[in-house]
Parts: sequence; structure tokens; C-alpha cells
Amino acid sequence: MNEFYYGAGRVRSLEARLLTTAQLERMAAAADFSGAFSVLSETPYAENLPKLKRPFDFEELLELETLSLKQLLDRLAPENIILTALFRKYDYLNLKIQIRGYFGQAEKFQLFSRAGTIGFDNLRLYVFEGINEINDNEIVAVIDTAKSSYKKQHDPQLLDMILDKHYFAYLKMACNLSPSPLIKNLANHQIDLINIKALVRAQQLKKDKKFLQAVLLEPGLIGQDTLLDQLDKNLEDIGSRLSFTPYFPAIASGWSQLAENGSVFLLEKLMDDFIIEQFRKAKYLNSGLEPLVGFFLAKEAEIKTLRFILVSKNNYVGSEQIKARLRVNYA
Repeated sequence: MNEFYYGAGRVRSLEARLLTTAQLERMAAAADFSGAFSVLSETPYAENLPKLKRPFDFEELLELETLSLKQLLDRLAPENIILTALFRKYDYLNLKIQIRGYFGQAEKFQLFSRAGTIGFDNLRLYVFEGINEINDNEIVAVIDTAKSSYKKQHDPQLLDMILDKHYFAYLKMACNLSPSPLIKNLANHQIDLINIKALVRAQQLKKDKKFLQAVLLEPGLIGQDTLLDQLDKNLEDIGSRLSFTPYFPAIASGWSQLAENGSVFLLEKLMDDFIIEQFRKAKYLNSGLEPLVGFFLAKEAEIKTLRFILVSKNNYVGSEQIKARLRVNYA
């Protein structure tokens, strides 16, 4: 059995290169976008700056960082099904873009990802021309289902729901193959938190149980019936019911803010923080796949935070507002 001793040691050394909370806060406090971006020249992100075709193209910079992460993990754990499942999300992101494009709902492919497990051009060839150069029957079946549904309904939300359900079912299947409780629960936790957000959204939009049942993902640790039963209850009662789940008290303050003013910002921040905090214990393991998965989650969170800061700066969002919404750091 491959215990990934070298991989665990390698990512342990790379964790020291993750951006610190102080660096992220410096970016958030910068006077403008260029000031925030310039902080990256003092970090490991500087290695990819010369590769940019356009100055300050932060989306390409973050894409290059994601590609570097994929290449690293491919070397450390070749063809590992769990890491494949984590990067498979980028295939589903690309499919959302392409199927919309096929039906004329997107003019061109702008922010597609090159970090997926299937080439973007191969996906495009099947979506647009029906030429199958995809060595994955499951993905082919998903594309057929999604296109057929979109053709009938012309509903982008339904398209996203179909693709998300297929992706998280695949992720859960992959994680369940691991003997590690930490990895097994990764998909369960992500699914549950997405489903809790779906419950909140359905309440805010005054939707019925039929709508909520349609958007809920395959259950994680919280059964669908439990969530459906909460739809007509007030937030305080829902919070009491969910307090017996693994997510309280971690998200309790966000739930209180939601009940007070209807804002989901703190709740979503704490949900993201929960996933990172659960995997923080992997930093202290000297073997196993957990440190590699933990490093993936850390880099993914870091890239997400950088995108949030730079998009906010580009849109003149105040520094204090940005700082208030920064996620917890794995470093």
C-alpha cells in the first residue's frame, strides 16, 4: 500500500510557502488594485508573473498556480482517484460554460479552467460536434443528460443542479474508497454545507419543498428528510435542530447573524473555515494521502481568497469590508 511518505514530506515543505494571514491582510489594506497585486511580487506567486501575457492579469496568474498544483499532485500521487475527483470539479465548471455556449447562452469561453482532468477541447468537441475523444463514459453520459435537459427546459439553474449532483456523487464515491475518516467525511461535509445553504436560500425565496428537494444534493451526514422538514420552521428552530450536527458550534455565530439580519456572508465564511479547520490535523501526519488532500484544500482556499481580494479591489470595495470576509488561513 502506498503511504505517500515522500508526498507528505514534500507538501509539508511547501506549506511554508503558503501566504500568511499578514500578507493577505496587507493586500486587503492596500490603497488600490495595483497596490494589492504588487504584494504578490514578494511571494512565491512572483515565479509565475513573467509568464503573464498581460500585466495585472490575476485570473491567468491564479490559473497558472492551479495548474502548478495539479502538476505537483499528479507527480506525488499519479492517477489517484481522490485527487482526480477533486480536480474533476474543473471539468464540471467547463461543462457549465460549454453547454451554455452550445445553446447560445454564452458568447465565448472566457474563464474556463485548464486544471480539469479532461482537455477543454475534448469536452468542446463532444458538446458541440458529438465527436467523442473523451475516455470517460460517465462524463459522456452526464453531457448527454445535461444537454437533453437544457434543450427541454432552457433553465441555466437546472443545468447547474444536474451537473453539481453528478459531481458531488462522484466525489462522495471516490472519498468513500479511502480508509481515512478525514477523507471519507470531506465529501459529506461539503455536501451537507451546500445543502444547508440550499435550505436557507429556499426559505429566503419562499420556495416549497418540491423546489428544495430538487436542489438538494445526495445526502452527506444529514438526511434530506431532516432538511425538508425544516423548510417551514423559523431560523431559531432550524438552528436548534442542526446544533446536533458536526457543524455547530463552528457556524453558530453565522447562523445567529443570518437570523438577525438575513445576511449569509458570515455563515458562508464559517462554512468554508470549517472545511479547512477539519483538515488542519492533516498537517501533523507524516504519511498517507491526507496531507496531500489538505494541501489541495489549502491552495484552493488561498486562490479563492486572492481572487476575492483582487476582484474587490478592482471594484473599489473598502479594505475593512474585505478584511471582514477573509477566510481562515491554513498556513
